Amino acid sequence: MRIEIKDDIFNSNDFTNLVHLIRIVFQCPQGSANTKAKVFIDLDKCVNSILYERLDSIDKELLEVSTKDYFYEDSPSINYTVSNDKKHESYALEEAIALLNEPFWILLENSKNDQEFIKSIIFHFEEDCEYLKECLKNRWIQFDNAGGCGNVKNLLTQRINSFEYISNTLNTDPRKYYRGIVILDSDKEFSTQSMKPDYDKLVQYFDKNNIPFHILEKRAMENYMPDEVIFSVQQEKSNSKNPDDKEFVMWANVYRYLSDEQKDFLKYDGLEAFNKLNPDAQDLYRNQLPSNFNLLVSGIRYRDHNAKEDEEKRFKNAFPKLFTKSPLVNKVSLKARSGTDELERIFNKINQLL
Repeated sequence: MRIEIKDDIFNSNDFTNLVHLIRIVFQCPQGSANTKAKVFIDLDKCVNSILYERLDSIDKELLEVSTKDYFYEDSPSINYTVSNDKKHESYALEEAIALLNEPFWILLENSKNDQEFIKSIIFHFEEDCEYLKECLKNRWIQFDNAGGCGNVKNLLTQRINSFEYISNTLNTDPRKYYRGIVILDSDKEFSTQSMKPDYDKLVQYFDKNNIPFHILEKRAMENYMPDEVIFSVQQEKSNSKNPDDKEFVMWANVYRYLSDEQKDFLKYDGLEAFNKLNPDAQDLYRNQLPSNFNLLVSGIRYRDHNAKEDEEKRFKNAFPKLFTKSPLVNKVSLKARSGTDELERIFNKINQLL
C-alpha cells in the first residue's frame, strides 16, 4: 500500500498530524521486513517546504528512501492521496490518520473457521515481499465475523457508521474510511444454480456502497480442501477403531470417486435426503445411489482427537484448520482442487486493495 502526500500538506501548518501520519505509515514491528505502508512525495517540491524542514533526520530519510523505492518497482501505484484539496478521492491529514489507524477487514460469515482458508491463500500465493503475511502477523489485516450472511449488511453498516464523527465534522461520506473486502460461500447445490435471493440484495448493497466482495464459485470454503489432505487423513485413520474415524474412512472412499463437480458442490456435513434435493442436484448425485449417497447424507464425520476441548474436535472447528496445518496444502494442491484461477483472483483482489 502506497500513500502519496502532496506538497500542499508540507506547506500547511499541521505539523503534529503530519508527524502522526508518518508514525502510522512507517510502523515496522520487530521481526518485520515491511512497514505498514509506503510513501511517495514530490521531493523537488517538498524538501524546502516549511514542515519538511521541521522533520527530524529519521523521518526525512524514511520519506526519501520510500519515495526513491517507488521508481524501482515494476508497476508502482498510489492507493491513497493525502492533500488539502477538497476532491472526494483525496484525504486530509486527519482523514488519512482515521483511514490508516483501522485494519483492513476481511469479512466472513464465520471468521473463526473460514479465516484458515483465506490465510492459506495468502500464505501460498504471495511470492515476493511477503507484505500480506506480515499484515496478518501485525494485525493490519483482521477478520470480521458476520455470524451468517443475514448479518453481513448490519456489520458493514456498523463499521462504516463508526466513522460518523469525522464524517460529520468534515462533511464527508463515512464509507470513505472503510477498508475491507467481503468473501462469502455461494451455498450453491450445483454449478448452474442462480445466486440466492438474499445475495441479490447484498450485491446491490455492495455495489451501492463501493464495497469489494467475492462470492465463492464452489459451495463453501471446505470444498477447496485439496484431495491430498483428505486422503492423507483417511490413511492416518484407516486402522482406527473409533466409530467416527471408521465413518470418515468410508466417506473418503466415496469422495475419492466423485466427479470434480460433485466435489465442488458437496455439502460436507451432510447432504439432504435425495427426495429433498433440487432436481438438478438430484441429477448431479444420481450415480451415487443408494449406498454411496447414504454416506454423503451422513456427512464427513471428521474429528480431531488431539484437540483439548470437545467442541474443537468437531468437523466445523477442526477441519478448516487443515488449510494452515497440513503440509500437503500448497499453491499447487490448492490450484488443483480449485480447477480455475479463482484463488489467484481472490489473492489479487486483497493484494491490490492493500
